[in-house]
Amino acid sequence: MENLHAQEKVFVEEHDLIMDGFRLGRRVYESGFRPDFIVGIWRGGSAVGIVVQECLQHLGVETDHIAIRTSYRGMDNYSDMIRNSENIRVHGDEYLIDRLEAQHQLLLVDDVFSSGHSMQAVKEKLHQKLRKNLPEDIRVATVWYRPVLERPAPEYFINKTDRWLVLPYELSGLSLDEIRIHKAWAAPILETISTKE
Repeated sequence: MENLHAQEKVFVEEHDLIMDGFRLGRRVYESGFRPDFIVGIWRGGSAVGIVVQECLQHLGVETDHIAIRTSYRGMDNYSDMIRNSENIRVHGDEYLIDRLEAQHQLLLVDDVFSSGHSMQAVKEKLHQKLRKNLPEDIRVATVWYRPVLERPAPEYFINKTDRWLVLPYELSGLSLDEIRIHKAWAAPILETISTKE
């Protein structure tokens, strides 16, 4: 896969992400899957997870829902993370460990699914802690699927891309000019703060 930093950035609008989140929820519902638990992977997956949960609740599917976080060493090591999940840590899983049982259906939600290593790290941590109580049916849903390294695709996705995505809540790595053009609402706030310092 081409270096993401060398690619032209695709700016995803908030409205589009929310609409795709509802489409994702509908896709899960139409498949017949009825999750007992929805886990949004912090950061972006938590926003999408909220939308998926709201959609499913509106359709009569009651779920328990929470966000958990995965972490790695940062964007400088992102390409290493894509190749290896061993260094990914999972935080905030205690709630799930206290409540999940083997008969539950679990839906893991993220905004972008690339290598699948973050999801794999979550599954491995849950398996390690839950053992026999690990839900037998764990599925993955994402708005954006970036196929790399011939990994299995998530069970549910809306868009497929190999482009560099800039999501609505992201500012890191953007120039002030990019913010002015693509996130005009944020520019006055950031300019005011930077002129006071």
